[in-house]
Amino acid sequence: MTAPSAAGALLLALLAGPALGAEAPLPVEVEARGGRLVARLDLAAAFPDELRRTFSNGLTNVVTFHVALLPEGGDEPAALYGREVDVRYDVWEERFWVLVKDSASPGGRRAAVAGWDELRALLAQARDVDLAPASSLGDGGWVLLARVELNPVSRELLERTREFIANPVAGLRGGPPTRSVIGAIAR
Repeated sequence: MTAPSAAGALLLALLAGPALGAEAPLPVEVEARGGRLVARLDLAAAFPDELRRTFSNGLTNVVTFHVALLPEGGDEPAALYGREVDVRYDVWEERFWVLVKDSASPGGRRAAVAGWDELRALLAQARDVDLAPASSLGDGGWVLLARVELNPVSRELLERTREFIANPVAGLRGGPPTRSVIGAIAR
């Protein structure tokens, strides 16, 4: 781990979120480059070999990665970074199709990945994560917190699911809507 000279002492603790099961410090490098604080994170421990089967199921899997730079006391973050990676295994071509969305490319960058080892390497490396201007950090200690999630549920989908459970649409057979899931099934 390297500390940026402009940012003073920087305490770093990198935690992968519980969604992927790793809650231990992971390797991280931080440096001041061009007046910016830039991090490089190794997330390999968040993608164990057991996930190969999950990613190879033919469905689109979503991996989200969030990084926050927090003062050591735990106040509001000084910087936030996010990345989303959509991964779909094509069972006919036997390769992974990847779409990476982050602040550098909000529309996404597409790539074809040959196999699990190459996909894991792509997911595990977070290079050039631009955190904040190095001069804005001051002399205090800082914590770098990262969260990696596999197939997170968006608030919108959660709200739509709750609404459906509470008031399923009468749908195909017509009639007044019911507030009961059992009533909807009985129709």
